[in-house]
Amino acid sequence: MYRLPLVFHIMLLGILPCMGQPETSVPALQRQLLKSTTDTQRINILLQLGNVYVNRVGENTADLDSGLLYIGQAARINAHVKDPHWEARCFYSYSKAYREKKMLAEGEAAILKARAILQTADQPEDLGDVLMENGNYYTIDAEPQLEEKIRLYEEARVQYHKAGDKRKEAYAIRMTGDCYHCWGKFREAVEMLNKALALYKETGRKDVQGLYDLLGIIATGTGDYSLGMTYGLMALKTAEEQHDSSLQLCTIYNRLGITYFQLGDYKQALESLRKALKIANRYKDTASILVVSTNIVGAYLKIGQPEAAIALLNNIVGIYRQPIFKDRIWISANLVKCYTEMHQYDRAKVFIPWLLSHSREMSAYNYYQTMIYDALIKYYLATRQYVDASYYCSLQDDVCKKIGLVNVLSDNYLRWFQADSALKNYPAAIKHYQEYKIMNDSLFQVAKAGQIARLQVQFDIDKKDKNIRLQQQNIELLTRQGLLQQSALKQARLTRNVIILGATLLLLLLLAGFSRYLTKQKNNKQLQQKQDEIYKQNLSLQQLINTQDKLLEEKEWLVKEIHHRVKNNLQIVMSLLNTQAAYLHDADALEAIKESKHRMQAISLIHQKLYQSENMALIDMPTYTRELIGYLKDSIEGVQRIYFDLQIAPVQLDVSLAVPVGLILNEALTNAVKYAFWKNEKGIVTVSLQCTLDSQLILSVSDNGHGFPPGFDVFTQGSMGTRLMETLAEQLEGTISIREEQGVSVIVSFKQQIG
Repeated sequence: MYRLPLVFHIMLLGILPCMGQPETSVPALQRQLLKSTTDTQRINILLQLGNVYVNRVGENTADLDSGLLYIGQAARINAHVKDPHWEARCFYSYSKAYREKKMLAEGEAAILKARAILQTADQPEDLGDVLMENGNYYTIDAEPQLEEKIRLYEEARVQYHKAGDKRKEAYAIRMTGDCYHCWGKFREAVEMLNKALALYKETGRKDVQGLYDLLGIIATGTGDYSLGMTYGLMALKTAEEQHDSSLQLCTIYNRLGITYFQLGDYKQALESLRKALKIANRYKDTASILVVSTNIVGAYLKIGQPEAAIALLNNIVGIYRQPIFKDRIWISANLVKCYTEMHQYDRAKVFIPWLLSHSREMSAYNYYQTMIYDALIKYYLATRQYVDASYYCSLQDDVCKKIGLVNVLSDNYLRWFQADSALKNYPAAIKHYQEYKIMNDSLFQVAKAGQIARLQVQFDIDKKDKNIRLQQQNIELLTRQGLLQQSALKQARLTRNVIILGATLLLLLLLAGFSRYLTKQKNNKQLQQKQDEIYKQNLSLQQLINTQDKLLEEKEWLVKEIHHRVKNNLQIVMSLLNTQAAYLHDADALEAIKESKHRMQAISLIHQKLYQSENMALIDMPTYTRELIGYLKDSIEGVQRIYFDLQIAPVQLDVSLAVPVGLILNEALTNAVKYAFWKNEKGIVTVSLQCTLDSQLILSVSDNGHGFPPGFDVFTQGSMGTRLMETLAEQLEGTISIREEQGVSVIVSFKQQIG
């Protein structure tokens, strides 16, 4: 289970600031851009805009394209200015955007150009940022690339130190330490991480949970579980204090689970790992899901649930259809262990040649060798290929001692002891069992007295029998010509000894069988008692469930009745408005009553949907939107000439969100129908409701009409409908923007759940 270099090699401490540029919202930057008076100001603001889009969470293609568009505008302006400083910053931003789009060749070419420009300039902080970005193009899966990655980070650290930026210097040191950790050089990793921790504390930075987490998993990997648990709990406490709910928390829970596993607390290990998997699923992060799942596989194997492990491995393969070479190693190794545990040796054997082939291709002291050896040893022991098992135990011993994996070394000694015992190599078996006991007692303080003593007794008996046989051979040679009486006496003694030994063995077998019978009877009695208790608890639980179901059914009926009455009351109000309109002659008053009727209908539709639907808490937005537009087509003259383009995601909203969203839709659609187009003119109104990766909803109503009159400011000269939409957006805890781009667009962004 324990996979130290594969546990989240994702740098989660924080995104390195974009060459010193402050993070500002897009609307604020766009306003600054309009007010800018010099080319330098415009380049700076355009790069900031580009980086805001590139640095957004996730890899949204539209965001990256927008970022590249702004960066390209900055580069074109600088082509006339010809300022090397801004040229380097443009290439730096290009690199980040291309890397996020997986256009690695273009990205690396851009960062190398930025690096070449800054090598001759006295701008150490910018050069440090460029070197850190350059390091992102080197993988951790190949040692030469990992060495180059470390070298670049070290160069960046020197530049940050020269610039006096301790925060970025600490970040570079931390990244270097993480690389050493991935490489299996734990001493160097701990040294770097402690330096980074000291610098962060010196600068007053509090969010150091990532450093505590790394220090903890390295301590666990080297066998110091007490220190590993201490750092892991410190990381969790710091994350909670900093209100960190990011993917970093997934890493912390995952590594805590590993430490619990190594301490033998498998229940707590599974609890931590499941919390990590829940977070990884929430962020839909494939790499994180992959890593946590394989650690859960190890836990399932340890508690004797290989079927669950196989199911989870198949799920991993489904998610991660094209794993990299090293991930294929641990997937194959785990499949070997699972099938071996299930005694399906033919299935396990399928993966053995591939593992052996790639083991020969890797360096002798690569961490992945320990995964391969572990699977091979388990398979060879189970299939009684003890010579092969002993051979790979010796290779495992060499690798573990070289890279310092104490916990793996302890398990290996126990398996080596099993192989040597089966081969009747008792001196070696005793030696390996003693080494296992020494290491295991130092790790867990668990006494397993008697095993080595029994082995020693067996060894002494075999040695004694061998000496007796030698003595008998000597006696036979000396007395071959002796008396027949002495020969008969020796035969009688031998027969007596055999009878005594047989009787003793038979008595021991009878005693052992009787003991097992008593134990089985006791266990059966305890099991029957537990089953009776469970049956009683199930009866009580079923009664409670029936009562709750009845209460829930009554509650649902009451809620439906409430929605029905609200809808009827709204219809009464609308009828009153119709009656009042019949007595009015003022055009403005009639228009106000019509708008009020539309708003009432928008709310009434929601309550109608609720009492007609089985789900009385959620509104299906695609259906609701179509029905609202159908009502407007029937109520407003001339709507039939307008085409409505609906792009509504399959979203269901709580009534607390659906009411303000429905009113905003009503206002925006009414305004578009009434004011966007001239009389009898055809047009298109686009209605969109989409989800984003950060659980935001974007509601957009756009038309291709004639826009606002010249000089018209919607926020100062707008109608009551505009103010109503602003108020409703605030109620949603969201933002609203009204833009004029080939028509008018009303865009509202809000959270899917109001906190």
